[in-house]
Amino acid sequence: MNGILGVEEVLFFVNDVQNAKQWFIELLGKKPHFDDENYCAFHLANATVGIHPSDEKVSSGVAGQVTYWRVSDIKETIAHFESHGCHLFRGPIFGIDKVWICQLIDPFGNVWGLVEK
Repeated sequence: MNGILGVEEVLFFVNDVQNAKQWFIELLGKKPHFDDENYCAFHLANATVGIHPSDEKVSSGVAGQVTYWRVSDIKETIAHFESHGCHLFRGPIFGIDKVWICQLIDPFGNVWGLVEK
C-alpha cells in the first residue's frame, strides 16, 4: 500500500496506567521515554509501545488485531514473558509460512504476538 512506512506505535489498553507501567518496565528492562499519569510510552525495536487507559470505546483484552514482534529465540522469549505473569494463548506453532509464532496474554488481558523467522 503506497504511503505506509511502518508501525509507529502499538497501544495497550489497561485499567491503571501507573500500575501497568511498573510491569512494562520490568518486562522490557527500560523506563518509559514519556511518562504521564494517563499515558506512558516506551521505545521497543523500531516502534513505540504506549500504555493507555481503557475506557468505554476501547477495553483491554483480545479484540482481533495482533502485533507480532520479531524475536531471535521464541522459546527463550516465551519463558521471559511467562516469568512476568503472561500465559500462552495460541501456540507456539510452526506456521504454514515456515516461521514459529505464538500469542501470549499479559496480566492486563492484552495479547502479544511473537514470531521467530
